[in-house]
Amino acid sequence: HQASLEILRRTGVRVHHGGALDLLSAAGCTINDGNLVKFPAAVVEEALKTAPSKIVLYGRDGGPRVHLEGRRTFFGTGSDLPNILDLETGERRLSLLSDVADTARLADSLPNLDFVMSMALPSDVPSATSDRRSFLAMIENTAKPVVFTAWDETGLADIIAMAEVVAGGAEQLDQEPFLLAYLEPTSPLQHSETVLNKLMMMADRRLPFVYAPGPVEGASAPVTSAGSLVMANAEILSGITIAQLRRPGAPIVYGSGSGPLDMRTTVATYSSPEFMLHCRAIAELGQRRYHLPTWGFSGCTDSKVPDIQAGADIGLWTLWTALIGANLVHDVGYVESGMTCSYEMIVLCDEVIGFVRRLMGGIEVGPENLALDTIDEVGPGGDFLAADHTLRHYKDCWYPKLFDRFSNQSWVEAGSPSIVDTARAAAREAIANHCPEPLPETTRETLHRLVAEAVGRAGTG
Repeated sequence: HQASLEILRRTGVRVHHGGALDLLSAAGCTINDGNLVKFPAAVVEEALKTAPSKIVLYGRDGGPRVHLEGRRTFFGTGSDLPNILDLETGERRLSLLSDVADTARLADSLPNLDFVMSMALPSDVPSATSDRRSFLAMIENTAKPVVFTAWDETGLADIIAMAEVVAGGAEQLDQEPFLLAYLEPTSPLQHSETVLNKLMMMADRRLPFVYAPGPVEGASAPVTSAGSLVMANAEILSGITIAQLRRPGAPIVYGSGSGPLDMRTTVATYSSPEFMLHCRAIAELGQRRYHLPTWGFSGCTDSKVPDIQAGADIGLWTLWTALIGANLVHDVGYVESGMTCSYEMIVLCDEVIGFVRRLMGGIEVGPENLALDTIDEVGPGGDFLAADHTLRHYKDCWYPKLFDRFSNQSWVEAGSPSIVDTARAAAREAIANHCPEPLPETTRETLHRLVAEAVGRAGTG
């Protein structure tokens, strides 16, 4: 924390936004060279006092779903991947708008996924308005909270207008937000005009957002984990300061993701121990020093397909994330270092999350669970299979839906399916048959009209 304050005092950050510069100047920051802002520590510390320590995200039915506080962990998919592993052929191809809808429907069906992001960056619609189309595809196919991206302030305003229609008005959306915006500064040490326009729009409306840099160690950040962490923290703290100066109490999620550039392959890693350590440090800073909800990563891999490497990565990531207690954890289903989505991986991750949640639940201890009367009744040399206690509690165990526990003979008789085969079949079944809570028809018509108007203004057809 002190090292980050030293960066903000001595080095400063570039702020490419006139309104933000005015706020910072009035608060006592020094501005040199047009837009290089240097922050007194007191300004940052004061801003941290007003940022809320808890954020609740609702479903679009108005019920509270995700409580971002303390060490409570909630998992969801990621956003904007240019490629996807086709569910029918298994081949890597460009993402389509239908993939946004299908991954949202799939995530809506899975019990251990708590929120939805777009997963796909659709190549089959004009990019200028693809953010609105993706948001519509998500909310038509899930009732869970939505974390979204918007390309600029115009797109963000359109998405907020759509969300207000779904919620029943601006005041209702303010009281029960079912969406959270993903915003990102530019590493190293810059805040663009576009991202600050979006930050201020969310702050003005008291709608939640995450402000999470993604520096790459050895490229856009120092190669050492500590250097990358301290720089990312300075970027986050300066963003929090701007948001709180704009509107004290603006709900913001604290976070960052940073892994090393593999100098042998020039790939920015997604499942390295350094990336995982960065996320642990972010969780510790957010929880213990800043008392803010924290952003996290899980269910992602550098492998190109859902294979043994991917399984090891998602197992490590999921357990690690639960142990460190990150709150809003995204990127479930990412393969190829954040370049490609896998439907099968989304399903597999849901299974692993269920396993880890049971593991984190521990062993319940009490008279019924200690089973002393049952042990005395069965006695030495007996068996518990027919005991009433077994009948009462055998369903308390965690039972997998995908992992294979059959005998070898049963497995062979079933066609010797692989776990990927089973996950693929589950994904197909959910996409074909799961029915998310539908939007009212009048709401749906209004949303489609708003998207059509946005497309018309953009002239993209």
